[in-house]
Amino acid sequence: MPKNAFEGAPPAEERLIIDLSCPVEMRGYELLYDDLGRARAYIDLSNVSDHTLSAYRATARWSVDGTDLAQNDYVKVDSLEVPPGSNFRLMLSAAAPLHADRLEMYFSDCEFTDAGPWKAESGDLVDVGETHTLQGKELERLKKRAGDDAIIYPETQDRFWRCVCGRINPLTEDVCARCRRARETVLKDLNAREMRRPGQERRARKARQEAAAQASARPIEPERKIRFYTAIMAFVTVAFLALAAILAFA
Repeated sequence: MPKNAFEGAPPAEERLIIDLSCPVEMRGYELLYDDLGRARAYIDLSNVSDHTLSAYRATARWSVDGTDLAQNDYVKVDSLEVPPGSNFRLMLSAAAPLHADRLEMYFSDCEFTDAGPWKAESGDLVDVGETHTLQGKELERLKKRAGDDAIIYPETQDRFWRCVCGRINPLTEDVCARCRRARETVLKDLNAREMRRPGQERRARKARQEAAAQASARPIEPERKIRFYTAIMAFVTVAFLALAAILAFA
């Protein structure tokens, strides 16, 4: 019978290496084993492009943590119709090595119904490492404010930034490739420090920011009009006094 972990085998690591230019993202996987220790993976994928995915080619690398055992499988999937921003799943079995507990996928080609093909070239490779998602009340608080797909506090890492949905993006990108949230909003309003502020303090801080923004955006035209009319009145007053003086001596 399949089971989630083979007796005596180390647990699967949730470490994923991604090419940030790739239109298909591997978001995670679940490993099941038969009685002989042969692994079967259910892999969660996502089309993070703006086009409908029709096919892809990839290399799946199975390995056993703490050993040199590894195997590469060539994956070819056609006849898809995955809309932009949609999630989909792949089931993959490993003939060897037995008790594999780590899986990585490297995509080489992607095809679309409404765009040209993508090929792996020189995109940034990032090992996203272990994603320590939030739990309990912290997760509930973040989801309430950011949305149901939020799982982690955002942060910057070297040349990249991690969104609340868990996706890593280059610092040059203004929006998240997965959820399309704005980088500036995510890093400023949804970071750990901001989310851990007491609610009253957070609302007061937001009110001060909004007031400052309104003040900076307030038009200065009325002040200019006041100065203009004041100058006109002063000129008229001086002219009137001068005329009155001339008439007095006439």
